[in-house]
Amino acid sequence: MAELGGSGVAGKAVLFVVPRFHTNLSFAVRALVAAGARVAVFASNSGGAEDHEVIVPRVFNKQDTEALEQAWADFAPDIAFLRNSADLRVPAARIGRRHGTALWSYDLHPFHRSEPLSRKFYLWRKGLPVRRVTASLGLSDTVPDRGARYLPWPVVGDPPPPMPSRSGDGPVHVLCVAKLGQRRKMQHLVIDGMREAGRAGRARLTLIGSDRVLDTPEDRAHFARLQAEDAAEPWVDLRGPIPFAEMPDLYASCDICILPSFDEPLGFAPAESMAYGCVPVISSEAGSAGYIRGEANGLIVDPHRPETVAQALTRLIDDAPLLARLGQAARDTALGELGPKRFVQRMAGLIVEG
Repeated sequence: MAELGGSGVAGKAVLFVVPRFHTNLSFAVRALVAAGARVAVFASNSGGAEDHEVIVPRVFNKQDTEALEQAWADFAPDIAFLRNSADLRVPAARIGRRHGTALWSYDLHPFHRSEPLSRKFYLWRKGLPVRRVTASLGLSDTVPDRGARYLPWPVVGDPPPPMPSRSGDGPVHVLCVAKLGQRRKMQHLVIDGMREAGRAGRARLTLIGSDRVLDTPEDRAHFARLQAEDAAEPWVDLRGPIPFAEMPDLYASCDICILPSFDEPLGFAPAESMAYGCVPVISSEAGSAGYIRGEANGLIVDPHRPETVAQALTRLIDDAPLLARLGQAARDTALGELGPKRFVQRMAGLIVEG
């Protein structure tokens, strides 16, 4: 891995306190380590599709504060990010204050949002840091709070992967990465939106994601429908979960990565796919929609209006030059604004703030 020298984070200790080591932190950890930082992840759970190649998360029970405090003292973080959904965040905040660590809350609320007073009071009452970082930019023009910082996680490593060669021959490959057993992920909108192109041999769809079904009638019916579509439509490939290490080859083999879901705090797969020249098509309800600039490097769809999903897919499938242009612009965004060097610069600024 190439070193990101002269970054301002070399020798600094950076800690993430999270529910689990989600893959959206993978390239952030790699970028910091490459820049010479010491990095640790403290979590309450570990397993599934996690990337342990660079570091392995340490798992703690939130009641075992002695072990957590000893680990904190041993690692001696200069800065710590406490995920707002982490069970460990409250004891971690108490320990961090005792050790004089610079503390930030880490959530996925849009950067362009004014935090309600009730939220700030809740954080204060729990002893949690009011200032926050978020990887979600948001689509509004609301002025953010003074304590908010935009810190998008990098979507690619250094050096970046080569740009895949796409001949333009054959069907357009569409990828959707989302939990298969949750109706709010709305994969059926993708199937409906590209059914004509799929049956005509002009497009193919791959569905990736956890096949654990939530125990509600709506979610069970949704998963059953996806299974039925997979059985009935040769152009639909329902694969289920795959290891994180296999995702690069999958991104490189696809042309479009779509996420049409509701209530999606971030939605990282389309952003990761941008590094491979995939065109991201992202729900307006996903935090990663803020990475798309107009229609310069991807498209935004509204899951409340299913026709927008069909229209976006049809445009891209039928217009090879548009697909190629947006794919190149998406890669430029991934390697630049969402690349590791820019992330390390932002992190260095936060460390200076203290």
